Amino acid sequence: MGIGRHAPENWMRVTGWSLFAIGTLFIPYVPWYILGGIREEEIGRWGFFAVIGGLVVGVCTRMYRLGSLPVKRGLLLLGIVGMAFVVLGQVPALFSWLMYGGSFVRHWMPWERIGFGLGMLLHIWLAVTALMTAVVSGYALTGRMEPELRLRAREGAIYFALLAAVIGGWWGWDCYQSSHWIAQTVPADGSLEVPRDSEVRVVWKGRHDSMGMRVRYADSPDTPVPGETAGSGGGMSYRPEGGFAPGARVQITVEAGRRTHTFTFTTASE
Repeated sequence: MGIGRHAPENWMRVTGWSLFAIGTLFIPYVPWYILGGIREEEIGRWGFFAVIGGLVVGVCTRMYRLGSLPVKRGLLLLGIVGMAFVVLGQVPALFSWLMYGGSFVRHWMPWERIGFGLGMLLHIWLAVTALMTAVVSGYALTGRMEPELRLRAREGAIYFALLAAVIGGWWGWDCYQSSHWIAQTVPADGSLEVPRDSEVRVVWKGRHDSMGMRVRYADSPDTPVPGETAGSGGGMSYRPEGGFAPGARVQITVEAGRRTHTFTFTTASE
């Protein structure tokens, strides 16, 4: 497509359609779902966000074509950041294909290597088109395609200030969520004289499908405490095998998604 006057618009269009089309391949509810029997939520979520991203890029492409020069400059700036997220979004997907090879599509591919190549190629294509969109957008803002598109210093300062505010706000909200995502722990953090046969329960806010619990004694953090663990979308529970040790400080670490929470309690003496 080259670096011509319409290059930003053309690369936006290619990336948008690619995101939409490839995203549908990873949504389990469509007939042409590429992975057959694999139904993991993370894969469907990736496909859903890819489709939404493709639609957003398509709308932005239309706005770019019809917008004024300030609108075009703003869309180019937003596009650079958005395309960076698209490129980063291919990293976990490529890692999964490298780890599992073409076994995902073996049910309809005659050779595993073809399935592996297809999966890799789809994500590499998205990364390349997104990267080219970002590069061409940055080049357009230098004014070498159209002098009128050259980014003015004041506009750039306002944009980066707003971007910093958005990133700072998101980071602050994420930190707050990381500290307030637990609704209840039983026993409560810091409890003393807890009965040795007590069941440990953790209830979190919202629902999570990926979870785990680590139970250790504080004076022996590398030795697992045998017991039975159970979980659901809203929390986890643990019952020690034969009861906890007497007068022991127990440390519980629970994970749900990318959130982690640790609390401790001390059991009753003999």
